[in-house]
Amino acid sequence: MWVSGLVRCVVAATFGFVLALSQTTQAQMYSADLASAEWKLAATPFVCSLTHNIPNFGKAVLNHKAGGVESLYLESQDKVAFPVGVAHIETLPPVWRNDLIPVPLGDTPAIAGNQPIKLAINQISPLLMQLNAGVKVMFSSQQIDSTNTLYPLIMRVVLEAKNFAPAYKTYQQCVADLIPYSFAQMARTLINYGEKPEALTSVHKSELSKVARYVKADPKVLGVFVDGHSDNSATPEANEAISKQEAEWVTAYLVEQGIAADKITTRWHGDQFPIANNKIASGRAQNRRVTVRLEDEAAHKDAQQKEEKRAAEEKAAADKDVTEKTADKTADATASAQSSASSHGKMTPEEINRMVEGLDIIKGQ
Repeated sequence: MWVSGLVRCVVAATFGFVLALSQTTQAQMYSADLASAEWKLAATPFVCSLTHNIPNFGKAVLNHKAGGVESLYLESQDKVAFPVGVAHIETLPPVWRNDLIPVPLGDTPAIAGNQPIKLAINQISPLLMQLNAGVKVMFSSQQIDSTNTLYPLIMRVVLEAKNFAPAYKTYQQCVADLIPYSFAQMARTLINYGEKPEALTSVHKSELSKVARYVKADPKVLGVFVDGHSDNSATPEANEAISKQEAEWVTAYLVEQGIAADKITTRWHGDQFPIANNKIASGRAQNRRVTVRLEDEAAHKDAQQKEEKRAAEEKAAADKDVTEKTADKTADATASAQSSASSHGKMTPEEINRMVEGLDIIKGQ
């Protein structure tokens, strides 16, 4: 009887402790169902994304952009707020593997907004290794309810490892095939040529091949501008001819590499626009150049705005010049009239006004 009573006390005490724990801790767990968990790949020549949907929370995204670095972040839905502060990252062993314990993978800041967690570069690889090995990864955090500070709210977001390995393998191949440069890196390419060039060099062709590969892959490129320039070592006519030849060689190679000819605008300027001192050899070498500029919608709008600004400035300068010339003519006419008046009698103010208005009328005609 005594033993039976003791057992009942222990059971009651244990139950009471569990009940108290459940009352003081509110846990929210977000995880994909094992049967439907998947990782989906979205691939273009410029970005590879592996997305894992997490029901009722949002998604996890592994992303790699051309010319950039890899990123992994959680994106929550509008009505879900991951607690701001610090998120703890650890493995989540299967419930049937009681011989395994969670492996800590570090902490990361959790911020406000719909992308509360973004891992540092050095945190991504260890996490991917666990998922690739078939082990779940969990992000957890804790916040204090402002209306009830006694009951902390714990949020857990789990990345399911099922189907990750084959998707990740495809993602890695996508990353290997990415164009390794961005629009900003390819927007302007400079080709310098020698004093007596006979054709494009292998170095020139290598640089232009990158341009062609990018243009063919990016539908946002609206046009390609090829501009040839020379130094001033020859006659203006010869300088123009050589800048024309260099520009046309560049255009021909870009077309050969698959860029549509009607997408390219080819121009040549001789020695009109030096960027360095033509009196020294190093300066002349810089001035012998062909620039290849890519234009997308943003660059096109920027160029339009610059052209409109330049045209407005030229118009303002022209208007100012006309105004100054008109003022000079008016002053000369007034002086002449005053001189005439001094010999034939002074002009009245009304006569002077009529004379000036007459000049304005003549200008208007």
